[in-house]
Amino acid sequence: MCKSLWGAIVVLASLAVSTICNAKEGPDEDQARAMAKEAYLFTYPLVMNYRTMYKQAIEGDREFGTWVHLGTSSPKDTDIVTPNNDTPYSYVWVDLRAEPWVLTLPKIEKDRFYTSQWDDLWGYVLDNPGSVNDGNDGITVLLASPEWKGEKPAGVDRIIRGESDFLGSLTRTQLIESKGGLNKVKEIQQAYKLEPLSNYLGKAPPKAAPNIDWPSWEEGAEDTDKYWDYVSFILPLTSRNDADGAMYEKLGELGMDAKGGWKFSELPAATQKALRQGIKDAQEQMDRVGRGKYDPADFFGDRKRIGTDYANRAQGVYLGIFGNVPEQSIYLTNPNDMNGKETDGSKASYTVTFPKGQEPPVDYFWSYTMYRLPERYLVDNPINRYSIGSSTKGLKRNPDGSLTLYFSHESPGKDKESNWLPAPDGPFWLVLRTYGPSKEIREGIYKQPDYVPQELK
Repeated sequence: MCKSLWGAIVVLASLAVSTICNAKEGPDEDQARAMAKEAYLFTYPLVMNYRTMYKQAIEGDREFGTWVHLGTSSPKDTDIVTPNNDTPYSYVWVDLRAEPWVLTLPKIEKDRFYTSQWDDLWGYVLDNPGSVNDGNDGITVLLASPEWKGEKPAGVDRIIRGESDFLGSLTRTQLIESKGGLNKVKEIQQAYKLEPLSNYLGKAPPKAAPNIDWPSWEEGAEDTDKYWDYVSFILPLTSRNDADGAMYEKLGELGMDAKGGWKFSELPAATQKALRQGIKDAQEQMDRVGRGKYDPADFFGDRKRIGTDYANRAQGVYLGIFGNVPEQSIYLTNPNDMNGKETDGSKASYTVTFPKGQEPPVDYFWSYTMYRLPERYLVDNPINRYSIGSSTKGLKRNPDGSLTLYFSHESPGKDKESNWLPAPDGPFWLVLRTYGPSKEIREGIYKQPDYVPQELK
């Protein structure tokens, strides 16, 4: 008996030692910091999309399924960064937990651009019903949750599905001054129809989804510890894709269960430190990339295009939430002038000249939009002009047929103000938007002209 008992003790002790020796050690300080940076980039679209959804569909009297139609953007519009006023926006968010929703776009003129872009909370661009994909004769699509298993109803052209129960739209409608201006845009916006599937089918609605106690958005939370509490809240509202398995494992090692329910304040002190450093490291990277020369086409698209490139996915949200995919429009950027210096309205004025016949080749239109840095909001100015391009009334061409545009804080002179886009008295960022870009633009063959500086005295 004693020998048997002693043998059992030896076996158990060996197993215990083996378990301890083979146990996976937690991340060290440097590893935890690197993982925290990855975690921030992975979840950044979730939190910033929640910010936008909260402001547009939850806060105050806003509602899911109700359009918010806007006119032209101004410096007061800060819901999203890098807004534009060439295509007045229509915002809407839908809650798909109880049932799908049906979107119907009206028929419009052949030469006007419109597109109803739909994103999920992860920042994936799911689809763009409208001019480029479908023409201008109108279309009906179904918006469904990841779990919905129904059949496509009669009269519906296709189904749009993301990786979250909540989808948001930034629908763009081109403003053409010579064709009714903003009044015509408003007429088209009012014809955008969105309704629950039960209403579309003429049936009784299903049981409503449970109410959600939405946490109020605290502006600037993406820079603070509060950020991670939003992550805890939002993760359960999304579906888990197997391709993200390795990232979920890293979240787990940092104490962040995908089922949510945890709080930053309850995590170990070492993890809290790593997560704070992770925010700083990730934001420095996004700012550095944003101030350099890049291809925005890398940042926007569906799961098939973006995949698990979490850094690029986050970069797109950082630079301009609801940015479009290259088939719809391509945004060309260059933060520097022809001498490699950052554009700054307090140091120089700038010109851009398109030789005759060499303006951006597009199916619809192109424009430059001016933003102040670092906020990336529109620039307040005395002539209330925030963009300039092919649809701008009154542009003057040079005698040889070329087109020169002026970017400066002070007026370039009354005779040139028709071609002037005012700049801030400090650093700025120009975006050249091309709508219905040609193959030459999509493949990077077309190069925008340099910004030519004239230093201020």
